[in-house]
Amino acid sequence: MEIESSALLSNNVLVGTDKVPQLNRSGSNRKTRNAFCRKLFVAACFIGATITAPVTQAANLLFKSNYGAGVALGPVYGFTENYAWQDIIGTDKETGYSWPIKAFGAKYSGIHLWAYETIDSTNVNDHIENMIRPVAGPDGATVNELFQSVKIKGPVGVAKALASLQVIRHWNIGDVNEAYITYWYKYEADFPDKLDSSISAGNWRSQFGWKTGGYENTYAGDYRFFLNVIKGKDGKLFWRIGGDNVANGPWDRVIDWTEDNKIVPVPVDKWFKFEVYWKRSGGSDGRFWAAVDGQEIVDRHGPNMGDYNLPVTRITINTPYSGGYATVESHSTKLEIWDGFPCGDGVSCYHSDADIAAPTAPNSLTGDLSINTKTKTKFAQTSLSWAAATDNVGVTGYKIFRNRQEIFTTTTTNYVDKISGNPTGGLYTYSVKAIDAAGNVSSDSNQVSVVY
Repeated sequence: MEIESSALLSNNVLVGTDKVPQLNRSGSNRKTRNAFCRKLFVAACFIGATITAPVTQAANLLFKSNYGAGVALGPVYGFTENYAWQDIIGTDKETGYSWPIKAFGAKYSGIHLWAYETIDSTNVNDHIENMIRPVAGPDGATVNELFQSVKIKGPVGVAKALASLQVIRHWNIGDVNEAYITYWYKYEADFPDKLDSSISAGNWRSQFGWKTGGYENTYAGDYRFFLNVIKGKDGKLFWRIGGDNVANGPWDRVIDWTEDNKIVPVPVDKWFKFEVYWKRSGGSDGRFWAAVDGQEIVDRHGPNMGDYNLPVTRITINTPYSGGYATVESHSTKLEIWDGFPCGDGVSCYHSDADIAAPTAPNSLTGDLSINTKTKTKFAQTSLSWAAATDNVGVTGYKIFRNRQEIFTTTTTNYVDKISGNPTGGLYTYSVKAIDAAGNVSSDSNQVSVVY
């Protein structure tokens, strides 16, 4: 894996006092932003004849891991002075998803180590140690957590050490235009004492972020999104979220925007559900959204592209990275990655996480076959409709099955299946299942069949 380690670091985070810097969009490197909107989804299914289907609005689950049985950490490798890597491997038997993460066209997912001093296989655990281990989880039941611990770092005010859980992708495969990531997280009991607001840059801790890349065909980028915890002068913790151009590029720092949230508490010594969503755009439909335990901490609409419209190349899901005192720890479990909001636009999935009840089965499924006779092109279509299912939290979609094969997912209670070609006397049997945000799936609806 040929990745320059120094280009992946979350350097120059927004720190200092609890005053929010003023918006600054000036500079000779700023270019006119071009608004754009690109989203096109086309689905096609084939069974004998060609079948086409309409567009769905439901989000798709791309990856899910509880770090359950079958998942392990590989050995630390690739030592280069202060840097190294550690893979997460195996198939999670609880979710069925395998590491490494393949979502977003990732070329690497795992833990990126950056130590304060030179490390090798003999001393790496003295500096940084990662493990997957059983602990009492968010609901008190035993779960596996990914534990990352930076034991030695720079002096207060200087971070210079981390163990980031990252997804790394190449700049030549397009952008991550829209994504939603969630996991359960816990800060240690003495976490507030490890931040020092009396020392410049000693008052911050990173929670999540991403950077763009591809400038001059390197990992240098033009935009960064960051979400940090800050300790104010009053000793209280709060959230700071923002965007700037600090993505290992050759330019002076330009702050795009920042927001401080001092209303939603930063949980300490307890599990909390962290959720983050973004939609990239050079126009007003761009968005950054995040929530903690179902409480929104930011919902910023507007442009979020850099000067060169470079794509997201490095996603730091979580990281023990701080300007405060060592030891810096991360505790996380129940990671999910989606391509959009799974529980509705701007809706937190916090209350659905404890949901283990499946929706009721859709009922009263009907199917009407109509055959085109007005043009030379031969086709038929089956118009399906059904009664809505119910769920203790909420139904998020319906899976459509034809001859026991899933063909589509929709959020409505109707669907039109187009069958292209001449009639062959084939039997098409349909059924529907309901799904909720927690991934629970109902039993089958009644079946309907058509012949074409």
